[in-house]
Amino acid sequence: DELRRFLDSLPPKSPLPPVLDYWRSIQSDDSIPSRRDLDPTTMDSASLPHIVIIDVEEEPRRRFRYRLVGTAVGTIFGADYSGRYMDELGLGDVFARVVTFYTLVCNDPQPALLRGSYETRSGLTFDVARLATPLSEDGKHIDALFCAFDKT
Repeated sequence: DELRRFLDSLPPKSPLPPVLDYWRSIQSDDSIPSRRDLDPTTMDSASLPHIVIIDVEEEPRRRFRYRLVGTAVGTIFGADYSGRYMDELGLGDVFARVVTFYTLVCNDPQPALLRGSYETRSGLTFDVARLATPLSEDGKHIDALFCAFDKT
């Protein structure tokens, strides 16, 4: 598939392919894994700092809250957003693009990739690839996203 081809084109040390492989390994009968299926002891240890888990809250409106932000992701973006809602971060134009991406993964629950350039408040610009995979406790409603980020 197109996602796999892109991931295979990344440098050998990219954390994204092992994260996708891990997510696919915890699927059973094409069902959506749940957060409790995640076991850090069985994940690629080099990928762990690149992991982000995002809670998807539906009431009263859909919001995304960073539950866990890996240390490498905090370094990429210059902050640890753990516990914060995305709409509270002042992300400007990036906010709409990322919310649209996460909403796509919630509405069509399969792995997806978002690549883009980001500019820090200090004016530094860099490219980031963001992999998002859905998680569901009841097998129907997406209540979390298991993600990985890499500076490209």
